[in-house]
Amino acid sequence: MDDVPPEFNPETAPPTLTIDWDAYLPFFEDEDISEEEKRELIEILWSITLSFVDLGFGLNPVQQICGEGTDPLSDDPPDLVSLLEADWVRDEEEDA
Repeated sequence: MDDVPPEFNPETAPPTLTIDWDAYLPFFEDEDISEEEKRELIEILWSITLSFVDLGFGLNPVQQICGEGTDPLSDDPPDLVSLLEADWVRDEEEDA
C-alpha cells in the first residue's frame, strides 16, 4: 500500500530528516542502559531537535498562516482587530 498522498510533489516537499543511529549510539556506549533505552533516548532528543528546526524554519502550519500577507517590519504593522477581520473575510470567501 502506498502511503504517499496524491498531491505530494517531491520537488516542493520539505526535506525529511532521519536518525543516523551509527552517529549517535557511540555517545551512549558507556552508559549502563539497554540498547532499546539508548534508541528511545536518541528518539526523544531527535524529536526535541526537530521541534526546534520546525520553529526556526517555519515548517509548523501555524507559522505558515499566521501573519500571512503582512510585513512585520513595516512602519505601520496591522493591529489584532484588522488581522482577525481579514481572517474572517478570507474564511467567508472560502466557504462561499
